[in-house]
Formats: sequence, C-alpha cells, structure tokens
Amino acid sequence: MNNLLNTLIFFCLGIIANAQSFRGVIKNIETGEPIGQITIISEDQSFFVTSNEKGEVVLPESILNKKLFIDDYEYVYSEKTFTSPQSFVWELKPNSETLEEIVIYEDAAKTLDEIIANSIKSFSNNIKLEAYYRENYIKNNQTASFAEGIVDFYINHNLKDVQMVVKESRIKDFTQTDDIVKTTGAKPQEIVEGSMRFKTLREIIKDKKKYEFYVTAKQVGDKTIHTCYFGPTEKSKKRFLLKGYFVFDETKKLILETNYAFDPEKKKHNKPINIVLAKMDILDVDFSAKYIATERLYYPSYAKMTFDLIANSKVAKLNNVRVNNQAYFYVLKTEKTTQKPAESDVYSAGNLYSRGSIYKTEFWKNPEISTLSE
Repeated sequence: MNNLLNTLIFFCLGIIANAQSFRGVIKNIETGEPIGQITIISEDQSFFVTSNEKGEVVLPESILNKKLFIDDYEYVYSEKTFTSPQSFVWELKPNSETLEEIVIYEDAAKTLDEIIANSIKSFSNNIKLEAYYRENYIKNNQTASFAEGIVDFYINHNLKDVQMVVKESRIKDFTQTDDIVKTTGAKPQEIVEGSMRFKTLREIIKDKKKYEFYVTAKQVGDKTIHTCYFGPTEKSKKRFLLKGYFVFDETKKLILETNYAFDPEKKKHNKPINIVLAKMDILDVDFSAKYIATERLYYPSYAKMTFDLIANSKVAKLNNVRVNNQAYFYVLKTEKTTQKPAESDVYSAGNLYSRGSIYKTEFWKNPEISTLSE
C-alpha cells in the first residue's frame, strides 16, 4: 500500500512540475536551423531567457499572457504572447543585409577604444547575476568529466573584484581523471570579469606592432551594425597571436558580441611557457560572448572559454598530459543590489571542481537548467 501511495505521489508531483514550465525552440525561418544564444525578454524586462546551442528554451507558466520579444541584430524584431503552456517553435526571419563596406576613421584605434570604454562604463553594475556555470574536461573529443552549479556573481560599480557565491554544485566523472588536470583553468570570477572588461580587445587595438584591424559597416534591417576584424600583422612572429572580431552598435557605442582564438597560421610561432615547477605548451584558446543591450540593461547573457594545452611537471607527476577544458555560463536572473555577500559565503577556492558536489536539490533536473547542460 505504501509503495502504491508513493508512486501516486511522485506521479502527481511530476504532473505539477511539468505544468510549471513549457519548452520551445528558436529557429531560422529560412533554413529551419535552430538558433543558439538568442535571448527572449519580457516587455517590462523583468524576465529573460537565453537559448542553448540547440536553440532550446524553457519558459515558466508565469509569463503566460505577457508580451515577450526578441531583439537580436541578426534577425527581424519579433514579439509573441503565449496563452497556453504548449511546446512551441519561435521562427525568426534573418534581417536583410547589405554588403559590408570598409569604414574609414580619422583615428580608428581611438574610436574603437572609446567604444570599448563606453561598453565597460555602461554595464549594469551594483547588480547580482544568477547564473548556470559549467566546466567540461574533454578527453579524446568527449566529455570525460564536468562540474556544474548555480552561482551568484556580485558586480560592483567598477566591475573589479567580482564576488561569487556558489549555491549548489555537483561533479560527474565518466572516466577516472586526475584532480589537478580538471582544476587547471581560470576561476569563474575571472571569466565573468573578463567578459565585462575587454582587456584583450583593448590590448589588441593598441598593439600596432603585432596586430592590424579594419572595421566594416552593413545595414541589417533598420540598424547599422559595425564589425571590427583583427589579426596578426604578416610579419609578426610573436607567441599566442589572436584572430577574431567584435560586433558593436556605433550609435550606442556598445559591444554586442565578441569572438577570438589563436590564429591558425601563426600557431607555428607558439612555444611552451615555463611557470613555477611546470612547463605548458598551450595549443589553443577560444573565447566568445554575447550581450543583452536594452534601454534598461547591458550585461553578458552568455560567455564561453576553451583552452587546450599539454602540461609537464615532475612535482605534480604530469608527463605530456593533455588538458582540454571548457567553461561557460548563462545568466538566469538579475537583481539590483548594493549589498555584498557575507565574507563566509564568498567562494574563492578556484573552479567548481575544487568545491565538489554540494547541493540540496537536484538542480540539474530543473527544466530551465536542463536545456543549458550539455
């Protein structure tokens, strides 16, 4: 009898849980392909959700009968109001585009630096970003281990010293892996801060000896979108040279998207670096981010960093060990606050692997989170 009762209870709970949210996919209406990293925003901008790489999103029933919109520079502005919690496909039409034209500035480096500076200044500060954060350790082109969690990032007025509170975290290993390999990498706070300070972009724009760049403009729908493409000069033979781009709105002077990695043609100049008690041969680095830019909000909605290296260390007993780690985050909620977390709650021990599995709920089963977990 008890077993039957438990079964009925769990069945009912499952119905209730499923009724609290509904799923959808964002697709390109012309190609039928899903669109990743597209943000749906409520009319009052109190709610938003960003699609995963498969274009999937989960919406809560609380947004039923409320106007939602998508305003992404690559697609025609679109609005929807859902009246029932049914699965859906939200199709977006690509904006008509003119050909890219080279833009000539009197002082391009100065203009771009002003855009970067204004972007930094415009970020919503004194704010708490609740995010889903994940770290993947890749082995033989497959995820061998991962750590994931729900974290709060506290962003102060000058974007420095981002503080992090880990509310829940867990680790899952598919193969046996040394902890030192999994924990090699940047702290989550560093990746968040890096997505908001554009230090790398600024250095590239100012380094005329190693880098060259040009800016293009094109009409995308009713907007003019500018893109700065950058890469190493032909003669440059320095280590770790990057190639990529960043997209910006020249009128608002805000960066909308950025992407860069090692220039494939210049990797031959990369040489191992020696640090204390270790030697590392960095094979590749890749960073990308997209940003929400509305009348009220400006901050990264998504960012991902990947690095691939070979490590050697007698002390750590590493002999040509491949370290290929990914880290990414999606912002789930925002809250204006000038309060700082209690010092005892601030997490500064490293990445999520260092914290281990500490959770009160199986957060990864939350429909909103399940679409973001690879």
